[in-house]
Amino acid sequence: MRESGNRWTFRALAVVIAIGIWLPASFCPRLREMTTPPIEANVAGRLTIPDHERLTVLSIEPEGVQVRIRGNDELIDSLELDQVRVQVPLPGDALAGGPYSGPWEVEVVLAGEDVVLPDDQVEVVSVTPDRLVLSVDEEISVAVPVAVEWIGEPIGGISVDDDNVLITPERVTVQGARSEINKLEFALAGPIDLTGRGLDFTARQVRVRFASEHVRVEFPTIVDVFVPMIERRPQTSGAGN
Repeated sequence: MRESGNRWTFRALAVVIAIGIWLPASFCPRLREMTTPPIEANVAGRLTIPDHERLTVLSIEPEGVQVRIRGNDELIDSLELDQVRVQVPLPGDALAGGPYSGPWEVEVVLAGEDVVLPDDQVEVVSVTPDRLVLSVDEEISVAVPVAVEWIGEPIGGISVDDDNVLITPERVTVQGARSEINKLEFALAGPIDLTGRGLDFTARQVRVRFASEHVRVEFPTIVDVFVPMIERRPQTSGAGN
């Protein structure tokens, strides 16, 4: 009986020792977190533009902001580039009233709630600068004709019969800044290479683009182009020739 009692005593003592080792190890990180004072640091904020049904942003001045944050040093040190995002607020009544007269400028104020952080244990202290000037434009969606961009030269004496080039489909839908669409008026297919060409041919699945970073081609994004070739007539000069 005495031997059995000693065995249970040793077992109980082992459990107590194990708990004594586990408790400090378990609570040390939490204790260190509670006792380590928070630090502050400046980080670059990545500006993001929320989707808007009727507005598009052409430019932002300045193009970047600094966000001052406070938190545990390990959390702040672990932040990676682009993890601190600043959602730029867009004015809701910017299109209220008046005829369209082109892009215009809007000043917006940034606040702490516009900053998105990857961890809720990090808080925003300030945003610098706290004001941005946006150049905004009305966003529209419209069908525009397609023109072709050529590169290279056909064989001697041959050229493209421009009057009979056939683009299928002839129009595509684009979406973006109204001022850019009004200025350019058409989308571009190609470029299509004419190097060494002498006979009619069809270029299939030619990519269509709009020559502005503020306008995108919605549909279709590819077209087929029938390219007829014609013999160039020699130039004549002088009366009677």
